[in-house]
Amino acid sequence: MTDAERQLAIEHLIDGRDSLLTAIADLSDAQAHFKPDAGRWSIAECTEHVAITGDALLALVQKGVPNPQGVALDPAKYGRLAAALVDRSRKFPAPDLMVPTGRFASIAGARAYFLESHERVMTYTLQCQIDLRRHFTMHPLLGEMDCFRCLLLLALHPARHAAQICEIKLDPRFPEK
Repeated sequence: MTDAERQLAIEHLIDGRDSLLTAIADLSDAQAHFKPDAGRWSIAECTEHVAITGDALLALVQKGVPNPQGVALDPAKYGRLAAALVDRSRKFPAPDLMVPTGRFASIAGARAYFLESHERVMTYTLQCQIDLRRHFTMHPLLGEMDCFRCLLLLALHPARHAAQICEIKLDPRFPEK
């Protein structure tokens, strides 16, 4: 990973973390568990999903293997990728293992797990010495991708769900406290 790629990943990791933490700050239990409708996730479920997805995506990055025939994302397209990943106009189903099931007793528990996972990702990103653009992994929904793209997806994922949480908060029935 080049220094520029590392810096970009770290910036997105920090921005994603901060977006999620801001979105879930100071929520009551009623707010955390409010669902706009039966088919949508609550804020607690969004937070659980983000918390558990970080480790799964990091594992994909770490298990990546060199693929001389693989086509890495052109660095000129990193900005467009970031915008597309955070854009909520297009919905994606979560892989079965990443669907929230109430793994955490509280949103605080999911937050703590997310921060631990985030620290593991930051450590990996700071220490990684391989060219992640030449290593490839298989994402369960998006197919084969270079590991740097997968790392960016991991970094931007919390911001995507922070935007979803903001949508939930805009529901007119969202509890005041």
